[in-house]
Amino acid sequence: MSLTRSMGYTAVVMGLAAALAACSGTGASGASTAPQQGALKLQLTDAPFSTDSVQSVNVFVVRVDGRMVAADSAAADSATAGDSASAGGWTTLATPDTTVDLLSYQNGNTLALGSTGLAPGSYSGFRMVIDPTRSNVILMNGMTLTGASSPGIMFPSGNRSGIKINLTSAVTVSANDTTTMLLDFQVGNSFVMRGNSITQNGLLFKPVIQASTH
Repeated sequence: MSLTRSMGYTAVVMGLAAALAACSGTGASGASTAPQQGALKLQLTDAPFSTDSVQSVNVFVVRVDGRMVAADSAAADSATAGDSASAGGWTTLATPDTTVDLLSYQNGNTLALGSTGLAPGSYSGFRMVIDPTRSNVILMNGMTLTGASSPGIMFPSGNRSGIKINLTSAVTVSANDTTTMLLDFQVGNSFVMRGNSITQNGLLFKPVIQASTH
């Protein structure tokens, strides 16, 4: 049974400031014209949350990546190790590398995840890379559920998991302009009860992140 009724969603707001599309060259005065880049900023917030059994949902966010080519779940979960982060056309956008209590960022509170330069273009693939071995859910009774506890959380195999971010449409980054991308980490749909009791059977992690731009 899903926890949708009791668990809210988390949103990551990504401000995509477009890079200037100037090409390097030599002007009439002989001075070199260097290309410039814009900035990409990421913030995290959480919608109001109400539950009588869960105290905190702690996800260790390693980084957020993007690429121009669309990605399915398998592509998002491939080459997630630090030494292969750029494989498959991925570009690292932010590296918070920290545990985030998704329930702490509610009612307009936000957490800055990081920023980076980004070239103009159309981006169709985004993923969030997490470390399940450093993620957990703490219940109101003090019980901590992890990937190794019993009962616990059934996380995907591997030390790191790449979560596909579902887009309503490709994200267009224009020169000298800013696009805001809202990521909804749907906590209630992402942690599914096994059986009819969290304390007895634990949870199944089936991450759902939706994104829209405005």
